[in-house]
Amino acid sequence: MFFICDSMLGRTARFLRLFGHDTLYKNTFSDDELLDFSLKEQRTLLTRDVALYHRARKRKIEAFLLPQKSHIERLSALVRDAKLSLTLDPANSRCATCNAEIAPIAKKEVYGKVPEKTYAKFNDFWICTNNNCAKIYYEGRHWIKIIEVYEEIQKKAIL
Repeated sequence: MFFICDSMLGRTARFLRLFGHDTLYKNTFSDDELLDFSLKEQRTLLTRDVALYHRARKRKIEAFLLPQKSHIERLSALVRDAKLSLTLDPANSRCATCNAEIAPIAKKEVYGKVPEKTYAKFNDFWICTNNNCAKIYYEGRHWIKIIEVYEEIQKKAIL
């Protein structure tokens, strides 16, 4: 499933990417641009905007009206209602910043590109395949937070 998120769903978009889902997001997309991209690229529109949701449905665009709550509540709703599966594996993640795929990179290739302590502590690294972004990922403390979010989403989706 490919997604496009409205301007109110930036955090949701970032987590969808981390969980392996191709998700377009720019907080500057107009409603018309969101609808056009949804149609052209066959993306499911995610929104909190009731009027935009109804416009999408009138145009036969697959869309989900997400709760006005936290990104965890929104992602739980997608897991529960859309039967969305979330994967917690860096090898299947996408860049949280630009949505490009990420790929493993040899440790020696990140030398000087990450803090020295990070380089010394970790052995596995991934890099965004978009040369304009090239963000480097590793399973640091932020990964623990991502795991906690993942577990909370799964728990709430069952309720």
